[in-house]
Amino acid sequence: MKKMILVMTVVLMMAGSAFANTVSQDCGCGLGRVLIGEKQGLVWNLLGTFLNGICGNQTFGMTTGTLGCDTGGKIVMNERMEHFVADNRDNLAQDIASGKGETLAALAEIAQVAPENQGRMFSMLQSSFDAIYPDANVSDKHVVTVINDIVASI
Repeated sequence: MKKMILVMTVVLMMAGSAFANTVSQDCGCGLGRVLIGEKQGLVWNLLGTFLNGICGNQTFGMTTGTLGCDTGGKIVMNERMEHFVADNRDNLAQDIASGKGETLAALAEIAQVAPENQGRMFSMLQSSFDAIYPDANVSDKHVVTVINDIVASI
C-alpha cells in the first residue's frame, strides 16, 4: 500500500510539472480563468476547465467578450477582407494605384477605418502599391496581410 501511495505521488508530481502553464494559459477563457487565473498545476488546470464548462459560461464569455474571452472580431474582419480582395482583385488594384475609388472605400469600411483616416489610408496604400502587388501572381493572403499592416499603422 505504501508503494502504491509513493508511485501515485510521483505520478501526480510528474503530471503537475507537465502542466506548468497557468490556468489562464491552458484552459482558455471563462469562469475558471477569472477565478483561478495564474495558478499552475494539474489540479488547478482540471478545476479551471471544469469551471469554464459549467453552465455554459465559456460560451457566454466568447459571445459577449466577457470572462477573459475575445469575440474574435479581428478574425471575422480578416475573413471578410480576404473574400473582398478575392472577389474584387482587379478593381481593388486599380483603385489602390489611383488612390481613390469605390472599391477602396468599401475596403476602408471592411477594415473599420474611421472616415477622417480614410484619405491617409488611401495615400499610404497608393504609395505601397509595389509592396501590396509585387507581381501578377501575388496571393490574396499577401495582399490582405500588407493592407492590414498599413491599416494598423494609421
